[in-house]
Amino acid sequence: MNLLVLWLLTAEPVVSTVPCKTVAECWLDEEGKPIARPKAKKGKAVPRGDCGKNLLWLRNQLSCDENVCVAKFVGDKC
Repeated sequence: MNLLVLWLLTAEPVVSTVPCKTVAECWLDEEGKPIARPKAKKGKAVPRGDCGKNLLWLRNQLSCDENVCVAKFVGDKC
């Protein structure tokens, strides 16, 4: 159990080459990797994670760090 907690705490963020000025320009693909926000999603809020259809958004934290989209795996909370 302690090993699992340690692994979750040391998970490296996935840094992309997708340029951004704000997180509003970023999105997650089906694997939790940061991508440019699809045109169909522009202007819409980032999904809030839950234990149902948005589990991917619960497991990953999306941000715009140093002008690139970054996804950090934060693990399951359900």
